[in-house]
Amino acid sequence: MKKRFLFLSLCMALAGTVGAQVKKNVNTDPYPYGNPVIRHMYTADAAPHVMPDGRVWMITSVDHENGGGYSTMHCYHAFSSSDMVNWTDHGEIFHVNDIRPKDAPASDKWAVWAPDFIYKDGKYYLYIPIRIQHGAESSQEKRKVTAYLAVAESNSLTERFKVLAPQIKETRGIDPAVFRDTDGKIYLYWGSHMAAQLKDNMYEFVGKPVKLDVDTDRFMEAIWMNKHDGKYYLSYHTKYGNKIDRKQPDDPNRKPSELAYSVGDSPMGPFKYGGVMNYELGVGVKNGPKLPGYDYVPWRLTQSNHGGIVEYHGQEYLFYHTSALSSWRQDRFKGPGTWTQRSVCIDKLNYRKDGSIVPVKQTIEGVAAVKINQPAVVNLALKQAALSDGESVSVSKVNLGTGYYYFSAEVSGVKAPLKIEIRTGSADGKLLGTLLAKKDGYVDTSLIDANGKQTICLKAVGGDVQVSACRFFAGNVK
Repeated sequence: MKKRFLFLSLCMALAGTVGAQVKKNVNTDPYPYGNPVIRHMYTADAAPHVMPDGRVWMITSVDHENGGGYSTMHCYHAFSSSDMVNWTDHGEIFHVNDIRPKDAPASDKWAVWAPDFIYKDGKYYLYIPIRIQHGAESSQEKRKVTAYLAVAESNSLTERFKVLAPQIKETRGIDPAVFRDTDGKIYLYWGSHMAAQLKDNMYEFVGKPVKLDVDTDRFMEAIWMNKHDGKYYLSYHTKYGNKIDRKQPDDPNRKPSELAYSVGDSPMGPFKYGGVMNYELGVGVKNGPKLPGYDYVPWRLTQSNHGGIVEYHGQEYLFYHTSALSSWRQDRFKGPGTWTQRSVCIDKLNYRKDGSIVPVKQTIEGVAAVKINQPAVVNLALKQAALSDGESVSVSKVNLGTGYYYFSAEVSGVKAPLKIEIRTGSADGKLLGTLLAKKDGYVDTSLIDANGKQTICLKAVGGDVQVSACRFFAGNVK
């Protein structure tokens, strides 16, 4: 961990240097390309998820308009889209001053870095990496840094989040990622590939955190978890060299700044190294502007990346960031832009037949607009079913189209916490998601791979229960 913080300190030192030299954003002409997708401000570290309203939402870090490096990252914005192309800015939903104690020393620099969030039981939970640089600027060796995770909650992604736990015990480090598996368990990942299962209160752990086996010594930060075809894909940013030679940006002797991934059969691993998910920024970008005198885009000279993955109606997408907008706003693509004035880009993520990821093709155009032709809700043709522990009921020919992302039901007769599994085909078929019922009333959960025409089977596990008003939703925008 000591080496980890020394590396972060080095990054901060470099960021401070870049911030001191940042050019002013004098060009106000409209940005001429599709990537990045947010163009009225600087955004980074996107955390994308489909929410119960059927839209893709992302919460992002915000880089300061005047530069200044990573220590000036003080707030988060929420954005949403129904087609992956047109995004609505819902404004600031959290600021460092919402958590910074009023009696904190004035010399301490507080910042909030790459976030993640999740919906659960009618509330939204925002996981926040707190980074505190203590005292005045000093040399790398003398700089003292504290880093840990906090969590805030809100009733809506358009409302300001309020702090639920100002510091999650046993967390040290940055870059949280939160993931709900189809069995209903929720996991938190952070820092140097640490992980733990979350308790129901969303800020305590079931057991002790563990350090994951990721089968590589190049893991640095920006951890993310997604599930595809029954496998668990842990992606991350690799350790990299700190300078790119503009005459030889592909120098094989320099460690490249990449997004890589490892694959496992469990959300807690072990994982086997899978390869590169996203090459260095600007690699292979066609049809874009060229750095004067060179055959590559200007932002090819910048590093640092952070990935987030979401599946939306049959296609997975990688969210990452570049300095393309900064390059445009500063000097119309004549320079690389500023490392710490980043902007979110989106491109398609695909897999080979063997499950390996095809390295993402970075584009200047961005992705095509998603068109959805199905209702927002599919009601299950099941008025009411009484299920004993281990019993199931099925409904055939349920058309889930290009995808539904949540399932809900009304439950009664609950005497102790139990589960209702949502499966396809049979009681032992593919698990799409799990309702966790603690008491009578409404209950819902997220789903993975709920698409196509299916026989849907509901199975009670751990107790007897009556279910009614069952529905799949978030299959389109209401």
